[in-house]
Amino acid sequence: MMHAVDRRQMLQAIAMAAAGAGAAGRAGAQLPLPPLAPLRHDAVQSLIDEYVAQGRVPGAVVALVEPGKHKPVFVSAGVTAFGGSTKVTPDTLWRVYSMSKPITAMAIMQRVATGELKLDQPIADIMPEFRQMTVLIDPAKGLESRPAARPITVRHLLTHTAGFSYSINGNGPLEKEYRRIGIQPGSVPAFLQPGEGPLPDLQVMATALAGLPLVLDPGTAWKYSVGLDVAGALLERLTSKTFDTVLEQQILGPLGMRDTGFWAQDKARLAANYLWTAPGTTKRLDKPIPISLLEKDGFTTRPKLLSGGGGLVSSARDYARFAQMVLNEGQFEGRTILPRGVARLATSNLLPPGVFFDGSHGYGAGGRVTLFDTRGTGQAATSTWGGGTADAYGWGGAAGTLFMADRVRQFGVVLMLQTMGDSTLPRDRDLAAALARDADGR
Repeated sequence: MMHAVDRRQMLQAIAMAAAGAGAAGRAGAQLPLPPLAPLRHDAVQSLIDEYVAQGRVPGAVVALVEPGKHKPVFVSAGVTAFGGSTKVTPDTLWRVYSMSKPITAMAIMQRVATGELKLDQPIADIMPEFRQMTVLIDPAKGLESRPAARPITVRHLLTHTAGFSYSINGNGPLEKEYRRIGIQPGSVPAFLQPGEGPLPDLQVMATALAGLPLVLDPGTAWKYSVGLDVAGALLERLTSKTFDTVLEQQILGPLGMRDTGFWAQDKARLAANYLWTAPGTTKRLDKPIPISLLEKDGFTTRPKLLSGGGGLVSSARDYARFAQMVLNEGQFEGRTILPRGVARLATSNLLPPGVFFDGSHGYGAGGRVTLFDTRGTGQAATSTWGGGTADAYGWGGAAGTLFMADRVRQFGVVLMLQTMGDSTLPRDRDLAAALARDADGR
């Protein structure tokens, strides 16, 4: 388990990555790994066929990649909207919500690779308004606070350990204050409720957060939060460019992710999204509500808030390219997007010592990391992530999308569908079981 890396270690990792195959050759010949049989996809196809046949979603697309050259396999089922006739394809566009987080995090790690940022560097070095943070004394009772025990670092932003919260985390005094001044997940103004402030831009959001208490001392616990949105603001401040420009120059452009951005350039290809709970309640509906009725022009025009935590639109074809880069440890079609050492660091456990995600998982740069291999123990059958293998990295989105890179079984997967609030849909477990069946069939 890797908890920290100093500047010397980071530079050594970059140097080793730059040396590449030449260094390996000087160290001695290495036996080539035996080629893997092609990855099957029968079980994955059956799964999304079943979801469509049951009316859970109108359509779904899955992309599968394997290490090396980018030769994705796409499987699909259904159409882009209930009652529609347009079939889903690898180029259908989907709201990926929190699957924006790994992309934002990798943009931060690129700046770690160049030495412009360090994982354990206080963000106040670049954003001085965060220098004197305070922490709530009693999160349930009010906004009274005390000085924070330590500064917020880059590591904390990437791993949801900065001490921030989300307005969706409950109805405590801090969450109410977030909503009052417009600090929200995502970038859709139409989702705001009466009495909630308008969505700010990234820099206004950051300034507002710096003036509020934290819910926890930085580095003490995992708490889902706006940390990756603050990471986007940090990149803006570091580069003097807007966040969409940063992502285009660092990630999207180099990977050829032409259809990924903060709004759908081609509205006709945007899949319909559906809400299965009545607005403002947790009651599951018999028939879902199209999100378009609620979001109005969400994801179809440039938003004011460029949310690195939940604002991107992408396609299975595009996100497969990102998955390929992650699986290839920072490499894509002969280009280095991240030095290998830093790419491995990004997908390793970056949580502070003694901190876990969900009780037993690690967390890397914007995505969870499995720490223990549970295959053959009986736990794998009930695993909701990774199918029981260790070292799997990835994250999902609020509308049911999911991305994972599994180095043990040597594949990456991207699931694209659109459904929100369906508590009866065990997406993670279903996909993990299907992937396990396909991997066992190699």
